[in-house]
Amino acid sequence: MRTLNRRFAMQKALPVLVFGLATIASATHEARADSTKPKETPTETVSLKFGKTEITYSIDGSEGPGVVVEGTLHVASQALLSSDGTPIGFTLHTNLSDAFAESLDGATAYVAVGASDGIPQECQPTGCPPPLWTVTFRLLPLNPGSRSSLLFDATLKTRYAADGTLVNVCVVGQEDCDTNDIP
Repeated sequence: MRTLNRRFAMQKALPVLVFGLATIASATHEARADSTKPKETPTETVSLKFGKTEITYSIDGSEGPGVVVEGTLHVASQALLSSDGTPIGFTLHTNLSDAFAESLDGATAYVAVGASDGIPQECQPTGCPPPLWTVTFRLLPLNPGSRSSLLFDATLKTRYAADGTLVNVCVVGQEDCDTNDIP
């Protein structure tokens, strides 16, 4: 009797299962990805000499000594364009070369090293080419017995053309690089 009940229940369930699978198969359609992906523009590079006084900080966040930093900053910029050619995203990558620092009291010398991807200032309420970027670099003491390495931030002011091309970049705090004209 139990076997007969199971067979009867399976005979009822089988058509429901077949109907369910047929419904699912007819309801599915080809999955499509977004039809347009942002286009990348060629990467533009700019190198500039800079020298300025910076306040440093330790990896733990505590304030470090003031230093004078000098060197060459290399900036690579790239815009992402929508299908109609409108810039919708920007990247900024920086690197230092021939960069050195000295504490304001002259007691400690450092070499400035590292590469940094810029963190853009947000544009609200809509997106825009970022007018300011913050980049972070490391200072390594030249004397092995000196304190540990330090970090310093630099703020870069950028100006872009309507097509996303980087037109100008400067280090905030340098001569002719103020932020008064940024909203």
